[in-house]
Amino acid sequence: MRKRVAEPTREELFKRYEHQPLNKIIPLIKPYRYLMLGSLTTLVMLNLIGITMPWMLKISIDRVIPNADYVLFGVLCGAMIIIYLSRCLLRYIAVYLTDYTGIRTMVDLRQKVFRHLQSLSLRFYEEYRTGKLISNVISDVALLQMLMRSITQLGEQVFQLMVIAILLLVINWRMGLVVFLSLPLHYINFYFFRRAMRKDSLMMQEKMSEVSANLSETLSGVKVVKSFAKERSECLNFFQNLRPVVDIQMRISVDSVGLWSIFDILSLCTYLATIGMGIVFVKDGSISIGEFVAFYTYVGMMINPINILSNLSVTFAQGMVGASRIVRLLNTIPEIKEAPNPIHIDRLDGLVEFKNVVFSYDAEKEPTIKNFSLTIRPGKKVALVGPSGSGKSTISNLLLRFYDIDSGTIKVDNIDIRKMGLESYRNHVGVVLQEPFLFSGTIRDNIAYAKRDATEAEIENAARMANVMEFVEQLPDGFETIIGENGASLSGGQKQRLAIARAVLKNPEILILDEATSALDTVSEFLVQEALDRLMEDKTTIIIAHRLSTVKNADLIVVLDSGRIVQQGTHDDLMAQPGTYRELYQTQRKMARQN
Repeated sequence: MRKRVAEPTREELFKRYEHQPLNKIIPLIKPYRYLMLGSLTTLVMLNLIGITMPWMLKISIDRVIPNADYVLFGVLCGAMIIIYLSRCLLRYIAVYLTDYTGIRTMVDLRQKVFRHLQSLSLRFYEEYRTGKLISNVISDVALLQMLMRSITQLGEQVFQLMVIAILLLVINWRMGLVVFLSLPLHYINFYFFRRAMRKDSLMMQEKMSEVSANLSETLSGVKVVKSFAKERSECLNFFQNLRPVVDIQMRISVDSVGLWSIFDILSLCTYLATIGMGIVFVKDGSISIGEFVAFYTYVGMMINPINILSNLSVTFAQGMVGASRIVRLLNTIPEIKEAPNPIHIDRLDGLVEFKNVVFSYDAEKEPTIKNFSLTIRPGKKVALVGPSGSGKSTISNLLLRFYDIDSGTIKVDNIDIRKMGLESYRNHVGVVLQEPFLFSGTIRDNIAYAKRDATEAEIENAARMANVMEFVEQLPDGFETIIGENGASLSGGQKQRLAIARAVLKNPEILILDEATSALDTVSEFLVQEALDRLMEDKTTIIIAHRLSTVKNADLIVVLDSGRIVQQGTHDDLMAQPGTYRELYQTQRKMARQN
């Protein structure tokens, strides 16, 4: 079973998110203020029309029934029909505006969060689990939508409460003041439980993020799980992750029961006090029967907004949790930034220069790359070799500007890459990795990913150059074959050739091959190497290799050890002198003969 990482307590999480100021959340909502205002206005009009009904009931009891006034009764009937038709229209508009605002918010914010995630560096993704990010994009944005709906309903119910309070005072101010005594008690009840439920909501959202992260990890590694027969262990682990969620949800349920129980008691006391006062005031003639009925009805209508506000206290708390988590994510500053006026390039010659480059993944540790200087002429093939951990892949990451160097410069065509537009620059650099990533679409989609407007002829030509046609023509659906998640239905060699076809279609001036053939069998390696040879023609190529037999024909071999260049030259030059390269090469040959 995987070792469980120490998780923050409920109080620690609350402190982390409690002080997210509202002015940082408001910018997320501000673009939709007019839609929210329209929704709120319509809801207020809907409630205002509804509030007239008890007053008509008062007129009916006090004037229509005692006097048998059929004319007034007809007027009231007509008014009620108009009111109900108006309410139907306003309800349709209110629901439409409210739902449209919520849906629009979710779509826009998910795009905003996703766009922000795309701008973050690889270092961020090394520290933040994928499942948690999925939770941010899906669950937290949905909670923010709930918050916006809550804000609209809050304005609606507060306005209705104020209007009803005025009407109660107009009917009988002494009875109204007694009823108002319950309002502070309701507020104290809501405040106490809202704070507790917000803490639990935050903890539950954090736990669900962990569950999502673990689920994503387990499903991605399902082959490993099955090969080690760990299905039962993973099921147990999943249950243990879910168990705290059940406990938290039960705490929220218990708090909710306490909130509603106290609310019901306070409401009952308010009704009883209203009836008791009604007996006294009707008896002494202070109010009529109709006025008492209207007053009692308005008290019930006042309780309803309080009831809704109590619901909103829970929803508002959950929405603030989601909003706080989104704000925290959006406040993550992208490590890789473009220059204020970036240079956009149409084509590169392919001259690459590293000058005194120093880089460390952790500022508190020894640099991974130390005073690295190297010049690669256009169209040349340079191999980076050395023991594991010597910094070979780090050099390619720095050239692609996945990370920024601590000091020194990296220039391409005599331009510092930090001054180039990121998209413009990376469009001219191609990468083929040891373990290529493929999307779960068709073969055609994966090749065309490098160039969305590619023609049929361009895609087929790229496939032919990468030896993809060798297996595509044998498939029933050809280029339209669905390859599954990360090319699950393809072999390692076939996936590698698809990745090469993608690079061929991109046709970059600079090419990085990161252990592109190290995990392949002999036949696959031959086909892949043949495709790579075609791809490398007339391109500045950096080859990162563990197997030294694959780089013998490179124009220059650079030997790295602990982030420094210890040797460089052609294969024959390096074999003629004692050093790291000759030792590694002889060791690999000896191991190959033994196998």
